[in-house]
Amino acid sequence: MKAEGHIAGVRGLAALRYFVRKQPEVERCELCSAAIASNHHHLLNPKTRRLLCACNPCAILFSGDVETQYRRVPRDIRHLIGFVMSDQAWNSLGIPIGLAFIYRSSVTSEMIAVYPSPAGPTESPLDADAWDDLVADIPSLAKVTPDVEALLVNRMNGAHEYFRAPIDECYKLTGIVRKHWRGFSGGEEGWLRIREFFDALKERSYPEAVAHAGSVL
Repeated sequence: MKAEGHIAGVRGLAALRYFVRKQPEVERCELCSAAIASNHHHLLNPKTRRLLCACNPCAILFSGDVETQYRRVPRDIRHLIGFVMSDQAWNSLGIPIGLAFIYRSSVTSEMIAVYPSPAGPTESPLDADAWDDLVADIPSLAKVTPDVEALLVNRMNGAHEYFRAPIDECYKLTGIVRKHWRGFSGGEEGWLRIREFFDALKERSYPEAVAHAGSVL
């Protein structure tokens, strides 16, 4: 278990490095070296969890369902309206804090929970039965694309915000926490940056109504 935890931490840090490194004056596609705009595409290596910057032509090469070395990270952000999760259901997932994202790994076929910390992202396999129970209650969660999308959860300080988010946005949050969190409580700036992240995410998102099992929208 210790070795597995170390490997998981290394994978998470591979994605995090993109958001904490100093950005060059001119960003370039990491496949063909073409200059790219600031709002460029990202590709993900599912085995290493490394994010790559990509130009449009290179990103298109990794679209679709064909298995390739890299997966194209989608751009659409969905704000899940009507998503209700009891404290009991959340606690059953075994995630120790109310700020996390959950994705399915195509490499291990496991659901992985990732939560940010000042030391970087911490990854932990999710209890399969608890996740299956959640999907049974909210069937649309089964649509989350493995590796490149996640259920992003904010239950901190009384918030109840849920998003189906691209994985690069999720790792951006871990970068914010690592860079701005201070001390045990996070500090005023740390919480301000987290709130700004979720406010901006909501502004760029599409509302998606969520149906719980047995409900009719």
